[in-house]
Amino acid sequence: MKLDRTRQKMVAQMAIMAATDVRILAMPMEAIVLWQRLVWAIIDMGTDGVLAFGNATGCTFAALAQYRLFVSETQLETYVATWAQNLAITYNPATGTLGLPSALMPSRRAIASRENGKKGGRKPKNSNPLPQDDPRQRTAMMPITGGKAMDPETRSETQELQRAPIAKLASTSNNSEAIADTRAEKPTVSDEAYHRAGRAAFEAAGFDPARSVATYGIVRQWLADALAGGLTEREAERLIVATVRKGTERAVAANKTVTSLMYFSKSVPEAIARRDVPDVKLTAEEMIAYKAARREWAKASQHTDVGPVPRAEEFVGRGRSAA
Repeated sequence: MKLDRTRQKMVAQMAIMAATDVRILAMPMEAIVLWQRLVWAIIDMGTDGVLAFGNATGCTFAALAQYRLFVSETQLETYVATWAQNLAITYNPATGTLGLPSALMPSRRAIASRENGKKGGRKPKNSNPLPQDDPRQRTAMMPITGGKAMDPETRSETQELQRAPIAKLASTSNNSEAIADTRAEKPTVSDEAYHRAGRAAFEAAGFDPARSVATYGIVRQWLADALAGGLTEREAERLIVATVRKGTERAVAANKTVTSLMYFSKSVPEAIARRDVPDVKLTAEEMIAYKAARREWAKASQHTDVGPVPRAEEFVGRGRSAA
């Protein structure tokens, strides 16, 4: 199958997103394959990254599930609802349209170029070009032999000038490789931290696990952003939970309903940027254990290297037994 350049670029971006985006990497392997098939169906059958259902397009939800994803219609509806919440795709039930995520949508320039191509392309700017600019010109004037020959000194200077851009380019390339080598790797979020923070955020938003269809997949992205900003997993968890709890309280006061953690997709990143980490609240027993650990660390550090200073967040839930 031959694809135009726009679709080739979209397919390449889909492969990169499937291999790097934490929302996709958090899915089970079967779900990742189904997501790729759905995205390819939107690229293949849709227009400008949007696939519409109905008689006008000849595509139905059931046909898409049966012939493109090889799952039942109910399974596809469940996957689409989950992916739409995580912004892995866009879905508008009112208009009956499926769309690509924002990272895969074609640019306005690509859309405009395709429309211009349908109209025959752009007209040449100069309808009467000079002979040297005319593509119909198949011959060129050749230099006339004769004249003064270049002396050795001038020839040497000319060769040095010609080699200078090449040397500069090589130096730039080496610098780029050095920068790439020293670039720090992105922090990874452990599954334990992801599920712990996700369940805590789920509870802070007031969702009922037995009834709600919401998921906490977006929490993994929030944790990754917080770790990249220099926070620890515990600090990031406290920040996310506190922000979700405050936002839920404001929504309840304004008679608004929170149906998904995507409701906080703006407030949580803003809190991460501000490093708005709430203080650790320890019980009396946890405080005793924390202070005892600090005293032991202070004694041991006088004789040997014992590692970092104990942090208060490490003693949450440990109580007197940790003393």
